[in-house]
Amino acid sequence: METNMLDSTKFQQISEETNFNALLNSYCREFTNWSRYVGIPKYDLPLADYLFTTSNRLHIRFDFSAIGFEVYAPLKFYADSGRHVFNFPVIERNIATDVISTISIYRFMELAIQFSAEEFPDADADIVNQRLTNSVENLEAFLSYFKQNGKPVNFAKMSFIEAEQSLFLGHNAHPLPKGRAGFNNREELFKFSPETQGQFQLAYFLISANNINEKNAEGFDITDLFRIELLESGNSDIIAILDQHPNHKVVPMHPWEADYLLTLPTVKGMEEEKLLLYLGCFGAFYTSTSSVRTVYNASSDWMLKFSLHVKITNSERVNLVRELHRGYDVSKLLKTEYGKAAKAEFPEIEFITDPAFITVNYKGETIDGFNISIRHNPFKGEDAGKNVSLLAALCQDGLLGQKPRIVHVIEEASISKNKALAHTAVNWFKQYLHLCVAPIVGLYHNYGMAFEFHQQNVLLELDKDFYPAKFYFRDNQGYFFSDVKAEALQAAYPGIAAESGSIVPNEYIIPKLTYYLLINNILGVVNAIASNGLADEKTLIDLVYLEFKQFENSDTTGLVDYIINRRSWEVKGNLLTNLCNIDEASAPIDNPAIYREFPNPLSKYFFSENLIKPKTNEVLYSRFFPKDNVTINIRPFNIDRDLEMVHDWFNQEHAKPIWKMDGPIKGLELFYRTLLPNDASHSFIGEINGEPTFTIEPYWPMRDGVGACYEALTTDYGAHLLIAPTDKDKKFSFETGQALMDFIFEQPEVGKCIGEAAVESRAMHIFVTRLGFKLEKVIQMPYKMANLTFCYRDWYWDKFPEAKAYAMMKTAQFETEEI
Repeated sequence: METNMLDSTKFQQISEETNFNALLNSYCREFTNWSRYVGIPKYDLPLADYLFTTSNRLHIRFDFSAIGFEVYAPLKFYADSGRHVFNFPVIERNIATDVISTISIYRFMELAIQFSAEEFPDADADIVNQRLTNSVENLEAFLSYFKQNGKPVNFAKMSFIEAEQSLFLGHNAHPLPKGRAGFNNREELFKFSPETQGQFQLAYFLISANNINEKNAEGFDITDLFRIELLESGNSDIIAILDQHPNHKVVPMHPWEADYLLTLPTVKGMEEEKLLLYLGCFGAFYTSTSSVRTVYNASSDWMLKFSLHVKITNSERVNLVRELHRGYDVSKLLKTEYGKAAKAEFPEIEFITDPAFITVNYKGETIDGFNISIRHNPFKGEDAGKNVSLLAALCQDGLLGQKPRIVHVIEEASISKNKALAHTAVNWFKQYLHLCVAPIVGLYHNYGMAFEFHQQNVLLELDKDFYPAKFYFRDNQGYFFSDVKAEALQAAYPGIAAESGSIVPNEYIIPKLTYYLLINNILGVVNAIASNGLADEKTLIDLVYLEFKQFENSDTTGLVDYIINRRSWEVKGNLLTNLCNIDEASAPIDNPAIYREFPNPLSKYFFSENLIKPKTNEVLYSRFFPKDNVTINIRPFNIDRDLEMVHDWFNQEHAKPIWKMDGPIKGLELFYRTLLPNDASHSFIGEINGEPTFTIEPYWPMRDGVGACYEALTTDYGAHLLIAPTDKDKKFSFETGQALMDFIFEQPEVGKCIGEAAVESRAMHIFVTRLGFKLEKVIQMPYKMANLTFCYRDWYWDKFPEAKAYAMMKTAQFETEEI
């Protein structure tokens, strides 16, 4: 009994922490009031006292000061790919009282709702907390089932349905990864959930043909096939009923949805008018795939995607009529010469189409619970055992101490190829990129075909060496076509999109396609590999950049340019969509969810570690200026050595109005403990003849706020400068400015240096002009009107040949050292 109680407590804790990790990641994607926080503070004693009791030295700090709190979540792995791994517990501090306490997932959700209330006043706390509780309790139940049944979820080789039913943890950046609101009890949850391998017979209705609308790109009525199956079942009672109703059609149904439908007044009305008969459940047994509502039988030619009035994560999963037509449209298109050419040119992707659908109408209205999509089943018979996995399962974290599946796969690939694990991980990922990037870019460019290529819609087949071999794409609702190719598409298949609305503007598709292909799919794979220590994350992200870069000139759609050059992408706000109680399934096609800006990780290809993330505290720049007989050194800021000194500098009268960083040292320490680990800026100390006299803060507009105020390039960098002495004989302002420019242009990632001094600062405008800057334009920033100025390396060197000579000498010295 005690063991069971301990297990139950453990499962509850793991479930809450898994959901909490997903919630924190959702919040980080959708809000900006957070930053990394490094170390233990010297001047914040309550926080320091707590942190000394832990081993965590890197946190994400959530700034809820507007409502009187701040939250610190310990970081195990920070990811540019977008999904961090947290340690627990998470703490909150009451700013008014300095009381620090651990918090639950529910308390964090409460803070998130309070904080977002001004921007999103319609957030419904009660509904969100009910769904959150449902997700936590469901995962706890699934973990207990997993422990009791020992179901494998991480083997390198798994069949299609084994992989489909292995996704215990769900979407790792969704606040409600296991939400199943609608199932009424544990029995229903286990019977109809993939995690528990529930088996069930389908329900069947007999419905008047006049009330049925069906289409099938294969050329026959799919309901005739279902009638034949029932006639061949040998059930004499059913056969008799079918014989009595030759003009009625057979409609299969998910048994849970059948019970739901039978409670509707419209269905009761059809029963009373003899337009509908409920036949009950019988026949072959089916089981749920990862989507819950799509069901599978290894002997059947078809998978059936039912409507299910259960709130699965964001939505009640109801097939919309336009989505049914979308599956039909793409099935018809792929049978044309146009579609055959697309498949032949890009055989790396096999489309699992939904060629048929059924709807039921009564008194002119569609009863959406009867909307069924019928999908080809390529994993039947001998092919049921193929090593094919939905991507989400392949990228899932380890379960209850087991290694994650991606680790097993790459370990097996390493053994098969007799190569080192790290080498294998990088090569495995290269193969993955080759299989998906060129085909997706090519299908969109050449044929205008776009897909919601996310982790649950994409299946990956592994070859005998466990390397990526082939992709499958499924989901009738996930096909879109670019209006740029509308004429060619309509010529190939007249009437395409008339009912589905699937031809949409190119400018709408590109951000959404980027979200699904990059953020959800490719970077999800990067994250799974990197967070498990198989390869360096930046190495993998750089590979992604280079894979797309090769298509920059040939792709004329704007997709590749958007992917590699855009400062930020759009990410779906799953948390906000839930807070605002938006049902994606029924939302307008042009605005199905809330989207937020997401910093483009591929920009990190041009990230200058020396400027923004130096790995040393030693001097990085040193130059002798003979005219004034001074040597200027620049070294990274050291918080333990320099904090008190710069606090004095910022509190000098000449610094206060410009920097606005005067005040208590506790606040300045917080600034630096969040600045140093982040990617927007860094701080350096400048020494003249060994005496600290200035500080510079290089910044990267790709992450700094100024980048949103103009069309920033990935190779743009800027810097802020504070010279502490006011004595003219000690300032050496111009030499300091040259040292700053030398240091920035030493970095190969830098294309140009930018400035954004306030328009009223005439002295600064004269100063930067002397250094070689030219005025580009005036820009409005959140806190000032600024002169945007540019300086290219050649401009600076033309103005100061001695600076160029110094740079050439440094380069030659470096090359000699390398040899």
